Amino acid sequence: MIRELIVLGSGGSRMVTIKQERRTGGLAFIIDDGIFVIDPGPGSISHFNQMGLNPFSVKGVLISHRHPDHYTDAEIYIEAATRGANVKRGLLVGAKSVLEHVNDLGHPAISIYHKRLPKVVKSMIAGDTIVYDKIKIKALKTLHTDPYAIGFRLDDGKHPISYFPDTEFNEEIIKGAEHPNLLILSVLRPGNEKFPYHLCIDDAIKMVKIISPKKVLITHFGVKMLRAPPEKEAERMAKVTGVDTIAAVDGMRIKLLETFKPLDTWTES
Repeated sequence: MIRELIVLGSGGSRMVTIKQERRTGGLAFIIDDGIFVIDPGPGSISHFNQMGLNPFSVKGVLISHRHPDHYTDAEIYIEAATRGANVKRGLLVGAKSVLEHVNDLGHPAISIYHKRLPKVVKSMIAGDTIVYDKIKIKALKTLHTDPYAIGFRLDDGKHPISYFPDTEFNEEIIKGAEHPNLLILSVLRPGNEKFPYHLCIDDAIKMVKIISPKKVLITHFGVKMLRAPPEKEAERMAKVTGVDTIAAVDGMRIKLLETFKPLDTWTES
């Protein structure tokens, strides 16, 4: 079961990443006795430890595309998931550009060495699915400068979650993402301030109206969004769509299931 969402970082874009106006650590999902990490950018593992989480409880690493603010700390999490590269364990899922050599982008983001460590490794394109620890993971279509970029739909049978990383709005990307309990959108800019291959708030509103989620979390903010600020944009978004909308903040925790189950407590000692 998907029990909790933790925002390891609510920042995105080159400038926010460079200046660290917001953390760029991605997301973590508490799943039964372990953790899935999604799009761990610069500083993610540091923030993870600062929050008192056990890195050895990581059992899955999911990467949407090969841009640095989405993958730089992934190999560290892979080493944590595999007990310091000593136990063949865990899941690594990534877009084709993350895990394979593609002619137009060159070498994959994740090294051959690190791809050999997990128990399960899956390169995905839109429409692909994999089931791991009773969690169904489906790759969603996106429109981004990395042409192989994907989103993720996580479904434990009770709490479907649709996550879109950086993407341009188009109705063709919606398929497979509909009616989640939680929709997570990476929204670079406020209002109608469009930027190619990314979402602004007005585009996010269009997506919410089509996808019909129960709740929305916006995150991965650029500089202009931070100045807006995100909370004000989320409030406007909620008013227009009628859907409860939350602006992510670093360290935010969202309970999806109240039932407590202890995390894996393995340590290096």
